[in-house]
Amino acid sequence: MKISIDRQADASYIKLSSKHIQKTVNVSDSCRVDIDAEGKVVGIELLFISQYMDDFKLWLDLESASEYLDKAPITIRRWVQEGKISYYRPGKEYLFIKEDLDNFMQKQKKN
Repeated sequence: MKISIDRQADASYIKLSSKHIQKTVNVSDSCRVDIDAEGKVVGIELLFISQYMDDFKLWLDLESASEYLDKAPITIRRWVQEGKISYYRPGKEYLFIKEDLDNFMQKQKKN
């Protein structure tokens, strides 16, 4: 069994088998089940998982943060270097929490 989370899609997939998926059954608006040719469950997809996870955070890479804020990546890098935006840097990659970007933009609001 393998559980994967796609934070940008706000979804999780629980893979129970490596068999070929024959069909997908919609259980509800937020749950789909993949079935093999024998009628056995291959995997379960859960949607809108942030609604159920208190510690769920939407992480964005530099490109995604750039698109989200409608700014060039170089602008985002400059704001990072100037200490204006909170970020995480595991290795060489910049990561941002969507909520932090929202807070940053809210602070830029002028009346």
